[in-house]
Amino acid sequence: MGNAQLVVGRYRLGESIGQGGMGRVWRAVDEMLDRQVAVKEMRIDDLAAEDARIRRERALREARATARIDHPNVVRVYDVVRENDRLWIVMELVDARSLEQILVTDGPVTPREAARIGLALARALREVHAVGVLHRDIKPGNVLIEAGGGRVVLTDFGIAAIQDAAALTMVGMLVGSPHYMAPERVEGRPQGPPSDLWSLGATLCAALAGQSPFARPTTHATLHAVLYEEPRLPPEAVGPLRDTLAGLLAKDPDARLTLDELYEALRAAPEPQRPGPEPQDAVPPGFRPKRRRRPVVLAVGAGAASLALAAVAATVVVLAGPGSAHHETAVAGTSRPPASAFASTSASTSASPSAIAPGARNETGFSWVPPEGWTRTAKSPSNVHYHSPDGRQEVAASYALAGGGDLLTQWRKFEAGSHDVPGYRRIRLERTTLRGRPAVVWEYAFTQDGAQWRARQLGFTSGGKAYQLNIWYAAQVRAAALRNYRDLTESFEPL
Repeated sequence: MGNAQLVVGRYRLGESIGQGGMGRVWRAVDEMLDRQVAVKEMRIDDLAAEDARIRRERALREARATARIDHPNVVRVYDVVRENDRLWIVMELVDARSLEQILVTDGPVTPREAARIGLALARALREVHAVGVLHRDIKPGNVLIEAGGGRVVLTDFGIAAIQDAAALTMVGMLVGSPHYMAPERVEGRPQGPPSDLWSLGATLCAALAGQSPFARPTTHATLHAVLYEEPRLPPEAVGPLRDTLAGLLAKDPDARLTLDELYEALRAAPEPQRPGPEPQDAVPPGFRPKRRRRPVVLAVGAGAASLALAAVAATVVVLAGPGSAHHETAVAGTSRPPASAFASTSASTSASPSAIAPGARNETGFSWVPPEGWTRTAKSPSNVHYHSPDGRQEVAASYALAGGGDLLTQWRKFEAGSHDVPGYRRIRLERTTLRGRPAVVWEYAFTQDGAQWRARQLGFTSGGKAYQLNIWYAAQVRAAALRNYRDLTESFEPL
């Protein structure tokens, strides 16, 4: 698909500016009205007939639901068209970064800025809920913020559903982001406006602390935390918003703050005194502005294991490029001849589309060949997980902008705080190579629900980005898990 593609003879596509679970978004020009627009391509041609029908219906609902709303804090939908068995939703082009991008590049925001963002989203939800629509996927990646304290826009109604319409599901697909998913939605109970308010609360927590208060090392552990564990609201990060956020994250939907209560609470929130600036490379953005040298060890609830930075691989983390002065060993299953983006240790260019492995899935920022029949969960556009049908394996790939410093040194510091995790035992934490490129591997054992589990994460840099490839697996399926991990690392290509 080239940059000159013309959709329905009117919308000329330019560069790709985003990708999510429901499709890819392009910068485009409406040649009839001579204006810049965003065009969302709903990919349905690679699905079975029934799944394609569901995807088309979901996309039409997205367009119809959003087009009913005219509000400055909600993205505007202009048109929806069908061409070549694909749906194209034409939207307002908002010149802004997502909150997720801001967290990656700038770190967490102040309580005052979080309150401003929360007020804008509360206004958006007031309009959204008034026309009988639930957003269902509020998260940092779906909140756009213009530069200089400008407009805040709620976007991507990709899984929205009009409340009086029949529910849609897709077999084998977890729709939504577990870190920001309300408990009633996890359990399949009836949803309503309080479900969106829960997601808004988790999003504001991420804005302040760098990650969702329910972030855990695996999808299953995350869902357990959403259902049974209290949110982590570090006082030094959330400041005067602590009680407000706790009110949004009540497990019982009837006990949550209403939109009116939220609006008043955010308007009254003062700005606390903040500590001085911290060295940019002292801690990853997910922990800033928490001024602590010891890593935050994620609490363990019943049946949910957790780790320090190993767990944060499932969140947004800026990784440093690993040094190469020490002896390097090869990660099992990754000692292969140099290829494409890993052609040499000095290479920094990304793979071209022609270098993508046959049958690979093109994610945002990378491609790989995931295991067949596994459930995909996009926790963010830059953080994708797959878990096996039997729940005994989970793999993930994520990336962020590369930071400074030595990755092995950083991981050793975080690993030092992991020993109070149930059953934690380091297997190795050392330098290695991935197809000739310097990397760091961290392999460890831990317990979950009384059973022995293992994990392996691999970190490396390419083209100014830092990547991680992770796997968590039950000890009894070690051989099969490591085969899957080998296949993933061999097919992985930065884009």
